Amino acid sequence: MKNNENKNKMASMGAQDDEMSLQDLALEVIDMLGVALHFAGVKEDKIEQAIQAYSDELDNFAEDISYGQKEIITVIESLRMKKKFLFE
Repeated sequence: MKNNENKNKMASMGAQDDEMSLQDLALEVIDMLGVALHFAGVKEDKIEQAIQAYSDELDNFAEDISYGQKEIITVIESLRMKKKFLFE
């Protein structure tokens, strides 16, 4: 019985580690998006607002197509046209 309890505890800890890793990864992706937006010309004090606008713009993105570097660039270019006030 002890052996099963230990396995359950280890599985639970592994799930917590996975969840924490996903949270850490999500934060890193958001940071990288902020950097990309900076180099795209977003004003320093508008980075957070631009990240939110980027996220909102993704809601308009078709879910059934692939999403890679070209699509990220397309979304940023779209923001540049729609949200000019964010850019220098």
